[in-house]
Amino acid sequence: MQWTNTKAGYGWLSIALHWLAAIAVIVMLVTGFQAGFAGDAGDRATRSALMGLHISFGAAVALLLLARVISSYVQPRPTPPEQAPFLKFLSNATHQVLLLAILLQVISGPLAVWSGGRAINVFDLFSLPSPFAARNQGIHEIAETLHLIGRWALVGAISLHVLGALKHVMIDRDGVLRRMLAPAKS
Repeated sequence: MQWTNTKAGYGWLSIALHWLAAIAVIVMLVTGFQAGFAGDAGDRATRSALMGLHISFGAAVALLLLARVISSYVQPRPTPPEQAPFLKFLSNATHQVLLLAILLQVISGPLAVWSGGRAINVFDLFSLPSPFAARNQGIHEIAETLHLIGRWALVGAISLHVLGALKHVMIDRDGVLRRMLAPAKS
């Protein structure tokens, strides 16, 4: 069983981390946006409940997301499919933006909560106490801004990533998606 990447394809570790991280990021984006919409509508109770879910789930998947980013940088990357140089550049840039945006969210999210003077409550099971003695407005504003930038970077990069995958499936028909579903048979 091929656990790690080779030049011929992805291993089970990368495949599992890719799909688990994809699900986690989508859940985080949906709960974060829904909390924002509820806040904009003046529904403080729903916003609070959704933010609690967003923060709890984020804390629960933070190590998984970090593992996804680290795994991508420490393993070899499979040989990319043949395509125009601009598309190779765009593919690589999109991948890098996705990974960096995930890392930005994993850092700025907890920092925004902690610098707001609160502990991170994880599904009412345990709390991660704030390293700040009190609210730190300067750091809080920076963390919130970075989290906003990361959110929109994810939305844009995910859109390009999905469009690229669809191009490979529908136009190129080159088996690129298959590489992310199971390791290549030896």
